Amino acid sequence: MQLILAIIKNEGYQLCRSFVLATMLALAACSSSEPIEQQSKIAASASQTAAMVVDAWAAGAVPSHYASATLQSTAETLANASRQMQSEDSPESPERHDVITAMGRLSAAATHAQVGVVAGNPRQVSHALQELRTAASDLAAAHARYSPPKS
Repeated sequence: MQLILAIIKNEGYQLCRSFVLATMLALAACSSSEPIEQQSKIAASASQTAAMVVDAWAAGAVPSHYASATLQSTAETLANASRQMQSEDSPESPERHDVITAMGRLSAAATHAQVGVVAGNPRQVSHALQELRTAASDLAAAHARYSPPKS
């Protein structure tokens, strides 16, 4: 965490943000051949990234423009994961629906956090962080209940 904060403070904002998101996506994509597994892992990693950035911003460890840009990218990553799940040809099940819903909530929470950072509103950011953590917990629970259809 201290290394990340040092990189952020040394003007490596764009490069660091791109590296973190690319690493997160690459690790998740390599870990499983099941689409819901991949997208769930991407969403879980993205939500952890968002929470880490919000915590760092609240502590004054990262500038607002870095936190805002990272949260925007993270929200887009989460929205893409949700869209990817929705476009899969897998049969709909309540568990799959719950995973997709949690991903959408994660994206919305990251967007709320980003808006709060831009507005300089710590209360809004704190509320968004709470939303992120709740949705991440819901995603983990929904993913644990999900069993992919057998081919």
